[in-house]
Amino acid sequence: MQKSSLVAILKRLSKRDWREFRKFVRSPYFNQREDVVRLFDYLDEAIHFLPPMAIHREKVYNKVYQEGFDEKKLRHTTSFLLKILKKYLTQAEFENDQVQTQQYLCKSFRKKGMEFFFEKELIQNRVILEKENYRDSKFYFKNYELGMEEAGFTAAHLRKENKNFQFTADNLSISFVASMLKLGCEIQSHQTMSEEVYDLKLLPDILDLMESGKFEKVPIVDLYFHCYGANENLKNNTITKSEKHFQELKKLIQQYWKIIPPNEIRDIYLYAINYCIKRLNSGERHFIREAFELFRSGLKNETLLEEGVLSSFSYKNITRLGMALNENKWVEQFLEEYKKYLHPRERENTWRYNFAFFYFQQEKYKDAMQLLLRVEFKDVLNNLDARRMLLKSYFELGEYNALDSLLDSFSRYIQRQKEMGYHRENYLNLIRFVKKIIHAKVDDKKTWKQMREEIKSTNRLAEREWLLEKLKTVKSQF
Repeated sequence: MQKSSLVAILKRLSKRDWREFRKFVRSPYFNQREDVVRLFDYLDEAIHFLPPMAIHREKVYNKVYQEGFDEKKLRHTTSFLLKILKKYLTQAEFENDQVQTQQYLCKSFRKKGMEFFFEKELIQNRVILEKENYRDSKFYFKNYELGMEEAGFTAAHLRKENKNFQFTADNLSISFVASMLKLGCEIQSHQTMSEEVYDLKLLPDILDLMESGKFEKVPIVDLYFHCYGANENLKNNTITKSEKHFQELKKLIQQYWKIIPPNEIRDIYLYAINYCIKRLNSGERHFIREAFELFRSGLKNETLLEEGVLSSFSYKNITRLGMALNENKWVEQFLEEYKKYLHPRERENTWRYNFAFFYFQQEKYKDAMQLLLRVEFKDVLNNLDARRMLLKSYFELGEYNALDSLLDSFSRYIQRQKEMGYHRENYLNLIRFVKKIIHAKVDDKKTWKQMREEIKSTNRLAEREWLLEKLKTVKSQF
C-alpha cells in the first residue's frame, strides 16, 4: 500500500489536517462504516510511528478485519476512505473561503424565498468581501457573483429596481481583463522554453482599451498590463516602450504588493526578474543591478517565500547577481541567513553548492573544492556547473592528476545523461580541450598554436575565454 494514492495523500497532510480529518472520518454525516474508521486509525498509527513494512497490504487487512486476506474487500475499503479524504480536502478548502461559503448561504436563502434572511446575509457578505486583504481578479469576480445573486433575487420578487448592474458589470470586466492579461504573461513565460503559438483573440482589444486609459488605477490590471507590455515590446524590439513599461511595473510592485495574493505577486516579481535577465543576456550589464534589487525587495517583504520556503532557483540567482556586483559581504550574510528557508530535502546541497560558488568567485579554490566534493544534484544543469567549478579549481591549483581523474568521471557522467541538448557538446568539448592542454608537450609550439585556433573556431564550447586565457599561462605552470 506504500504506493497507493491514499497513503501518498495522507503522508502530505499537515498536523492540523490530521486532527480535523480524524473528526471528519468519524462523522456519521460523511461516514457510517466502522471498518473505514479502523482503517484510518491503523494508517494514522502506521504512518506516524511504525516502520514502512507496517503498511503492507496483508498486515493492514489483518489489523482492520482480523480474518483471512481478501484483496477485493481491502481495495473497496481503501477506495471508500480515499473518497472521504478527497471530500474532506474539498470541504476544508471551501471553508477557508469565507466569502464563498457566505455566498452559498445567500444562494440557499434565495432559492427558498427567504427574503429577510437573504438580504441580511447579502449585507454581511459585502462586509466580509470589503475586508478581504487582496484585490486580485477573484475579488472582482466575487463582487460580480454577489451582484448577480442580488439581481436574481430582485427579479424573482419584483419588489424593487436593481440599481447595481453597472457595479456588477464593472467588476466582471475588471476580473476578465486581469485574468486575460495574467494568462498573457504566463504564456510569455512559457514561450521562453517553447515555440508553441497561442491565439488569444480578445487580448489585442484589451491592450487597446488599456492604451486608451480604460481600467486605470486598478492595481491588479495595471500590474499585468505593464508586465505584459515590457516583455512583448522587448520581443518586438521596441526597447524604449519596453523600458517604460518595466519602470512602471517596478513602481507598481512596490506600491501594491501588499494587496496582491502572495502567489501572484511572487510570479509578478519573477516575470520582472526574468525580463532583467533577458536584457542582461543581450549585453546590458546594468540590468544585473535591476534584477538584484528586485530580488532584495522580494526578500525584504517575504513575497519570494512560498509557504516559508525560498526556492533553490532564487537562492542561486541572488548569489550570482550579488557576486557579479561585488556585494560579497551581503552575499555571505544572505547565504547564511536564508539557508534555513531552503526546502529541507535540498538545503545542505544547495547551501554547499552556492557557498562553493561564493568562494570560487573570490579565487578561494581550496575552500570551494571542499564544498564541491560534497555536492550531488539530481538537477543536471546544477551538477554540470558544480563539476565545472571543480574542474577549474583543480586546474588553477595545479592538481593535474586529480584533474585528469575528474575529467574522466565528468565525461562518463555526461554520456549517461539522455537529455542535455546543446550542453552535452559544450561540456564534452571543454573536457577535450582541458585534456589536450594538460597533456600537451611544452615545447611543441605548433600544437599550442593549432589548439588556440581550434578553441576559437569550435562552435559549442563552455568556458572558451577561460581556455584561451589558460593557454597563455599554461607553459610556465608545466
